[in-house]
Amino acid sequence: MSKTAQIINIILIVVGIIGLLLYVVLSTIFENSYLDILLVFAIPFGIGIVYYILINKNIKKMAENKFINAYTFENDFLNIATIKNGEIVGTQKLYYKDIVKIKENSEYIFIYPNKFNAFIIKKFNVNEEDLKAVRILLNL
Repeated sequence: MSKTAQIINIILIVVGIIGLLLYVVLSTIFENSYLDILLVFAIPFGIGIVYYILINKNIKKMAENKFINAYTFENDFLNIATIKNGEIVGTQKLYYKDIVKIKENSEYIFIYPNKFNAFIIKKFNVNEEDLKAVRILLNL
């Protein structure tokens, strides 16, 4: 889940909880039917919870697929072979000039062929010499 989606999800849940707590507190203090309008805060709370459940369910489902990407770095392009159960089920050639964005943190290198998807390279699977060569090819 992206940072923006996480923030939106947290905001929905927090706003919903605050509104519902406000409803419960004010309803116990005042007996006014106009306070029922505060039940509208159940909507962002419910959306936040459902969104959280669906996203985590999809993440777990994707993890169960056990697809593995094998990367071969060439001078002008990157070959990506997708492997499942020891068999290559797909290949893709990605030219370095077509890469939209590259990010690196302490554990991974993220290669974005578009702004929505990324190929993820686990750095602990790569020795330091090869990692240096990859950085040069990717202009990091």
